[in-house]
Amino acid sequence: MSIIILGLFRARTKLGFTPLYIVQGGFQYLEATLSLKVPIATGVLLSPGSTVLFTGSLVTVLLVYVKEDAIEARKLVYGLVLANASIAMLSLIIGMQIALPGSVHHGLTQNDFFEASRIALFGTTLLFLDVLGIILCYEFVSRFASSLFWRFFLSLLVMVAFDNFFFTLFISYDKPNLPSLMLVGFLGKAAMALFYTATITSYLRFVEPQTAVVGTGDVADVFQALTYRQKYEQVRERMVRDALTGLFNRGYFDETLPKTLAHAQRYGEPLSLLLIDTDNFKSINDHFSHMEGDRVLRMIADTLTEHARSADVPCRYGGDEFVILLRADTHEALAFAERFRTAIQERCLNAATPFPWGHVTTTIGIASYPSDAEVVSAEDLVRLADQRLYAGKHAGRDRVVTLAERAHLIGGFR
Repeated sequence: MSIIILGLFRARTKLGFTPLYIVQGGFQYLEATLSLKVPIATGVLLSPGSTVLFTGSLVTVLLVYVKEDAIEARKLVYGLVLANASIAMLSLIIGMQIALPGSVHHGLTQNDFFEASRIALFGTTLLFLDVLGIILCYEFVSRFASSLFWRFFLSLLVMVAFDNFFFTLFISYDKPNLPSLMLVGFLGKAAMALFYTATITSYLRFVEPQTAVVGTGDVADVFQALTYRQKYEQVRERMVRDALTGLFNRGYFDETLPKTLAHAQRYGEPLSLLLIDTDNFKSINDHFSHMEGDRVLRMIADTLTEHARSADVPCRYGGDEFVILLRADTHEALAFAERFRTAIQERCLNAATPFPWGHVTTTIGIASYPSDAEVVSAEDLVRLADQRLYAGKHAGRDRVVTLAERAHLIGGFR
């Protein structure tokens, strides 16, 4: 099991994860159908399907989660649960088939398949809790265990204990030796958890390519507190956030905009870009200090964050300018912009301690896809929003400018 799991995992760079997921689904079938019992002492029997194969499934989920990310782990979780559910469904259908006239079943009965289906259905529910629980346990244990060995082992130990208790209770509740069955099952799975943990951590230390991590120089640095993906995400989070406002920074915006626009063009979804400028910001810095200027920027950023939805992307564009990507058409974007401007004014008017600079206003330029027919690229979207922003600035500031509004302003200038 270890050789197969780690071999396919190591080959993921060339083969992808599909072979590992398919093979793990096959193991799931074997685990559900293997009735082999192995005597390890007088009157003590262990099931390889329950100890070796089940624990191996948990190890695979945890390995993918630790070395890759939650998205890949989720795919494996879905695959394992669906494999188990499919076994249950097919067992039920075959059991019904046996009852049909003319069926040849060689001594098999409906109960054989119905019982297998019943166990598989319960096992599916329990498996779903197991594979989600192993990730939650790992995250919890990571808070106080710095060693990857102990994180793996304690997480596995908790989940095999959980699974063993409920599964043994379900299939052997009427047996007089239920406590001993539970104990033997737990000890067998705990032993496999220890074996797999030692194997996996050795593999990660000596075989798997290491991600460069700054450490203390101690050997224990190999087993640091966070997974490689978590380390990457933490570093990336710091890199893409603006230190003053907490919004995404210009670099993140430049990276995200082309992808978001391409997605909107591919699926025919609306996308609007709002370019926001703080009116007369230089005078606030000049008359009330840069600290007060920073206070204004944080207030605008907080207001933008409060009004943004989870799918929206609010960023600090640079200086006193902000930008937000909305999955919305022009009308929805205009409504958002007006709500935002009103919220800024209300914050200034209703402040518990009046701001020394009184109140601030913003001017907003909006460009939308597909409303703006000339939008082909990300640069087009930014250019149009910028043109409308400056049309609003020249028209007296404190306003929202869309395509229609800019046409009206230009007519007025003429």
